[in-house]
Amino acid sequence: MRGLSVPLWRCARASAPPCDCAPSSTFRDDRGVTTVGMAIALFISIALIFSGAQLYRMHSASAEIQEVADACALAAENEVAGLLAVANTCDAVCLSLTLLAVTLYGIGVVAACIPSAQAVSARLIDAANKTVEARARFYEQACTGLDAAQRALPLLATCNAVRVADANETGAMRADYLAAAILAPQGYEKLGSAPDDGLAGASASVSDQIDDIRSKAQEAEDAARRANEAKERGFMEDCGADPAYCMMERASSLAGLFGADNPSYSSVDAWSFQVGLDRARAYYRTRLSIWKLEGRTPEEQADAVIRKRFYQYAGEELERAYVDDGPDGFTASLPHLFRNTDEMRSTPLYVEAIYPVTRTGANLTMHAWSGCPQAAGTVRTGSIQELEATRSSFVRCPSCEFIPSSVGAVAAASTSIANGFENHYEKMRQACEEYAKARAEADPLAAEVKAVVSPLLEALGTVLDNAGSFRIHIEPPGHKGAIALVVNTKENAADTGFESTFISGGATLGTRAAVSAATCIEDGTESAGALATQAASALFPGGGAGGGALPAATGAWMSLLRAYEDGQSALESAVEDGLGSFSQTTASGLGAWGADALSDIIAAAGLEPADTSCQKPQVLNTTHVASSDESSACVRYVQMKDAVLAGSTPSTSILETMLGAAGSMTDGTMVPSGQMPIAQVSLPFFEDGSISWAIPAGNTSTGGLFESALTALRSTISDAIGDRSWQ
Repeated sequence: MRGLSVPLWRCARASAPPCDCAPSSTFRDDRGVTTVGMAIALFISIALIFSGAQLYRMHSASAEIQEVADACALAAENEVAGLLAVANTCDAVCLSLTLLAVTLYGIGVVAACIPSAQAVSARLIDAANKTVEARARFYEQACTGLDAAQRALPLLATCNAVRVADANETGAMRADYLAAAILAPQGYEKLGSAPDDGLAGASASVSDQIDDIRSKAQEAEDAARRANEAKERGFMEDCGADPAYCMMERASSLAGLFGADNPSYSSVDAWSFQVGLDRARAYYRTRLSIWKLEGRTPEEQADAVIRKRFYQYAGEELERAYVDDGPDGFTASLPHLFRNTDEMRSTPLYVEAIYPVTRTGANLTMHAWSGCPQAAGTVRTGSIQELEATRSSFVRCPSCEFIPSSVGAVAAASTSIANGFENHYEKMRQACEEYAKARAEADPLAAEVKAVVSPLLEALGTVLDNAGSFRIHIEPPGHKGAIALVVNTKENAADTGFESTFISGGATLGTRAAVSAATCIEDGTESAGALATQAASALFPGGGAGGGALPAATGAWMSLLRAYEDGQSALESAVEDGLGSFSQTTASGLGAWGADALSDIIAAAGLEPADTSCQKPQVLNTTHVASSDESSACVRYVQMKDAVLAGSTPSTSILETMLGAAGSMTDGTMVPSGQMPIAQVSLPFFEDGSISWAIPAGNTSTGGLFESALTALRSTISDAIGDRSWQ
């Protein structure tokens, strides 16, 4: 090496020939090692180590800007992801308000069919109307707020990139970073006016007809209650009073009826008037089959014969009777069994000519039956009608004492006293008549209610089918990605922080530039639906102000927020909970019918969860991002990069173009610091809540940090690069 003095070994006898005491070489001994050789090798090794370390340090310092550019691109795209999360929250609220209005209207209509729940119905319909109004206000505010956010997004993205670059200026080698960001695409579609999903029409129809539903439902309920009371009386007279006197007990005691011919029912709900009719048929059929002539006197025997004829008559009448309780209503015809002579005159027994007539001189005598001792020599038969019409021509038989009242009074006693079968049959028959009359009033009224309610529920079902149309979907600037341009204008000594005598000083690490890109990708570990639901739930942390007064509404709202994530199951759960907040029991059956009809409409909706996933930024090749946008800056950037890869020397004016694009995207934009309000949610049973977008702290405008960064970038690129190609 230059300037290095190396001493030489010499023998005392310099002129003498070499001797054994001198080394064989200046730089090595017999073993090839000398002190000088080791020193030189160590020096060279240390110099190479320090040179390599310094070279690595310089390369690391130069490459550090790429890491900063990556961070700036992620920071810019992070603002896009944040706005998408806010938009998802608005979408979740919008969807839940639609579902809430449908649910409240549906439950309110069902409650209108239930007289005991009509006060709840009024509150539900009122809450539904206010929810529709709140939905319209929210949609308009959310669209306006999100459009303002989309307009401010390019500025916020670049400012976030500038702040990240500024935060990375400290370190072993201090830096002076300047940054700008371009979002791809640069433009965005403004959110339009609210679409017509049919809710407004359904709302108007419900409001117009709800009072008529309540009125008709009340009338139907009153008539149905009378019908049920009559049925209850019929049930008690037939078998409900057992073991006290009733048709069942009397049939068992008087006719020995049991089993299927004399069944027992413990509930009026399982019983029908057909049961009473069948029991009466079996009773008279059995009484007739076990009849035998009884009595010691002709008169008593005559009574037995007349009673047999009554059993025959009753059985014949009951065979013609019917009970029809079907989908078209209730009709029945149970015969009234006469209990006196006057009533007997309207029966076939009055005109049938079956009674023997004998003649004694000029006088005629009518007998109860042919077995009467005085009936020998019968000349013909006659009827009770003839007996009454020509009373003066007939004399009473001294044996059977047969007169018209003998037949007319055959069932008088058993009809009038509690231990007679006919007594309870008659009361059951009267209850059947009252039941039929009440049903004749109740059924048409219930049909009218159903005819009005069914189209309303179907209209609400149509709204559910169209629920996907009344939504908020945005594609903001940068939804395809962001490109960050970063320049480090700081000139650092190459040996900064690594000074050493082993390497020369004075070299300078000059201006560096880097470009990076990022885009939002789906994050499978986190659900955007869950995040949106959580954010929407947090709008009302204190719960509903009117929660105690209207649990069906507050409970439905909290359940329907989950519909954004869970879909159909959350909707069905909300409706089920709402219907469960009041009794659906009605005499008319309209309550259960309405609840079932609404449940069927909801089940048919098939609501799917929102097809969203959480978006998170990730570094991506700049070509992929730039190729997704047709703006001049992105197109020229792709062309420039292709030319560089092909070995040509394109002009660096593309950097100026990118800076111009970044500036135009944010020109005139002013954004307040902290929270940017998007929309307010006002529900009738909650305190107001609001949705905001968190933006970087500090006042942000094109006249501040960002404008300064753009100016410095332009100047730096012009001074440091000029018209040289990008190498």
